[in-house]
Amino acid sequence: MKTIAEDSELSVELQELYILSNHWLSDIHFAEDEMKFLKHVVNKYLGTHKGNIVSEEIVIFNKTLEQQEATTLCLKNKILDLLKFIGPFVKGTGEEIGLELVEKFAALEIEVKALFESVKQLKKSLFSFTEEVMRTACEDFTRQLSSTVPSSIKYTKK
Repeated sequence: MKTIAEDSELSVELQELYILSNHWLSDIHFAEDEMKFLKHVVNKYLGTHKGNIVSEEIVIFNKTLEQQEATTLCLKNKILDLLKFIGPFVKGTGEEIGLELVEKFAALEIEVKALFESVKQLKKSLFSFTEEVMRTACEDFTRQLSSTVPSSIKYTKK
């Protein structure tokens, strides 16, 4: 049997996998903060507007946020499991590295990217919808104001 010298390049690659996986956790914490902010916008600012379309949209946004929160929790657990799995390899305990490590890492990377894309799309959609609600509310307010102000007092441009 031939003894193989320690592969320092492999050790560095494993450390990079470990660091990147660990970094995903901080990225997910950032995504959680974004979701809290979006939920706050939906419930505090959009929740005050009445109307069927707004109410239906709020329900959709809240359901999407709940799904993202569940996905986030699941991803955090998967990342922690991956870190536990990679840990012994990084420490050099002599265990053999298999294809399972690469498969776990690749699958998790896809899920993390999908979560961030989902949050990005929700944010874009929510901000567009909020703009529309604000524009409509402003037009309604202007219309209401112009109908209640006597014509002799109305502002005219010079």
